[in-house]
Amino acid sequence: MPKKSTVEIEGLIEKAVYLHDVAHLTNKQIAEQFRQEGYVISTSSVQRALRAKKLSEKEFQKKLKETEIFIEATKNTPGLQMAKAGTDIAMVMLLKELQGMEDLSALSEGEILDKLARIVKAQKDIAKVSLDYERGYKQGLFCAQKAIEKVVQQGGVSKPAAEKILQELGLKQ
Repeated sequence: MPKKSTVEIEGLIEKAVYLHDVAHLTNKQIAEQFRQEGYVISTSSVQRALRAKKLSEKEFQKKLKETEIFIEATKNTPGLQMAKAGTDIAMVMLLKELQGMEDLSALSEGEILDKLARIVKAQKDIAKVSLDYERGYKQGLFCAQKAIEKVVQQGGVSKPAAEKILQELGLKQ
């Protein structure tokens, strides 16, 4: 992780952004103004702070766009699939955050493991519900097929009509 600029450390980043973007001052002019206010800030420190701020804003805009795309792509998706996608995203975000941390001592091992365990448990629960749903769906189709065959044998539905129903259900080609 790059060194924090003095501008960031002193909490002057918003003022530096304002002076740069609104007042149209150069990095050198901004540094000079801060020096006149009693801060020991170099031109390169101002430049680093402004660059970091712009990168941060770009990253935020990128994540916002990705979120909008995800919402649009999944707006008609069943809740279970949404939950699966959400836990997958949470896992990726957590792992990315852990990779970016230089000092993991801020979190205890228990906290890290707890966060991972919660996401893994959620993924396991979603997989179980998906499997149970699939089993139930297949059992329902099997029962429907048997009921249709029974009705055909009793003469309540013609064989071609039953074949068409079974074909619509995906039980016959």
